[in-house]
Amino acid sequence: MDKKLIITGASGFLGYHLLRLASANYQVYGITHSNAITYPNATLINCDISNYIQFGNLVDDIEPDAIIHAAAISDTNYCQQHPAEAYSVNVEATANIAGICSDYQIPFVFTSTDLVFDGTKGMYNEEDERNPVSVYGEQKCKAEDEVLKLYPLTSVYRLPLMFGNPQASVGNYLQKFIAQIKQGEKAALFNDEYRSMCGAQSICKSMLQLFEHTNGIYHLAGKERLSRYEFGIKAATALGLNEALITSCSQKDVKMAAPRPPDVSLNISKAIALGYAPLSVDEELQLIAGNKYL
Repeated sequence: MDKKLIITGASGFLGYHLLRLASANYQVYGITHSNAITYPNATLINCDISNYIQFGNLVDDIEPDAIIHAAAISDTNYCQQHPAEAYSVNVEATANIAGICSDYQIPFVFTSTDLVFDGTKGMYNEEDERNPVSVYGEQKCKAEDEVLKLYPLTSVYRLPLMFGNPQASVGNYLQKFIAQIKQGEKAALFNDEYRSMCGAQSICKSMLQLFEHTNGIYHLAGKERLSRYEFGIKAATALGLNEALITSCSQKDVKMAAPRPPDVSLNISKAIALGYAPLSVDEELQLIAGNKYL
């Protein structure tokens, strides 16, 4: 517990799971901004990561041994409609934090996304050409380039669509899905959008085990290539929800501000070679259904 770890985006979905898993081995400092949270095993601090001086002073005071940067404006439609605001967080703040970690020469983790790819082929490996179709994907591409230029020892982990504890955050994909079905509403899920979906528990556990021993780009995702519809059926089965309320639709049937790639499934063999061993989607869902998550 002597090591100090800063986790940005502590009030978000990924931050929720990171806080709970990291606190077993680190003295954790969770950075929040717009959403205040409480967690007894971490020190929660309100700070605007876009304010370089404020965040820099905070790092000076804490003197962390590592920083995991999980904060982002990740709503793709919001980023598409508010690109300047999103850029200040997704790119500028990220580059500033990488620069601070370079100054301290401490491990830095930047969480990126599968949406850096255009989805034309699927099962992308780390060396495949990036060609994002949305502003959010473009900004994550730019941030990847910036952090690796500023601090080559950065670990960039590209993550998929994740699910986890339904209480993790109000924007939790699984939470929204469960609430919709329980209210008797139909859930229309894409049958032609494929992701390497994975439970946040598997990803966060592995991230915490690997980050001090890696640098460069790695894909941390699930072993299964699933459409949103296929995942919805699995989730309904595991959680005892009414499958009859789940309907199948196509991306072209739903008009959204941000374009969506059809298949951004990820090849995870590089991470597996280092010991990455995610649970299957069914295994993670069973843990959630049995209230045994985290």
